[in-house]
Amino acid sequence: MQYKDQGTIDRVAEYCKKYLERYNVLPSTRQLARDLNLSKSGAQRYLVTVKEQGLLRSETDISWEGDRAEKLLNNISCGAPTYQEEHVEEYVFLPDSLFGRGHKYILTASGDSMIGAGINEGDQLIIKEQETAENGDIIVALLNGENTLKRLRYDANGRPYLHPENPVYPDIMIHEGDRFYIQGVLIYAIKAY
Repeated sequence: MQYKDQGTIDRVAEYCKKYLERYNVLPSTRQLARDLNLSKSGAQRYLVTVKEQGLLRSETDISWEGDRAEKLLNNISCGAPTYQEEHVEEYVFLPDSLFGRGHKYILTASGDSMIGAGINEGDQLIIKEQETAENGDIIVALLNGENTLKRLRYDANGRPYLHPENPVYPDIMIHEGDRFYIQGVLIYAIKAY
């Protein structure tokens, strides 16, 4: 576990409160790192710590009832699975009244394997964090250390597999001994026109 200086935690919390007052959103980790002379990964860790300590819930926080800051992450492969670790680009507010309750994060679609489901390169995907999914749900899957966005299906024997929504790509079979995890379920796709 990495040491986090309480003085820096307090500086990050104060900076975020002022930023919220001015812009109604939390600063990106890039902005936070630049303005407070932190590394980008350090800024992310401190921002997470500030949120975990509840230092952003105050009269300076955004006043929409039930809203919370959610993570805007980097790309998710909609093609062949890719190795990637979570990188928070910024935090954004998603109203519970529109997107429902629960922890969510946003990914940017990369690739064309889900075009049959209406998911195109560059779409912003709102993912609800959960470890289970129903047959037919579009999920963020972690398979043997690789992330991908695919439709969850089950074969006649009840074994799960990942189905792309583009006939160019084959189904991805999950074999005994594979490390397979469901990281979340797609609940909305936001498109730019």
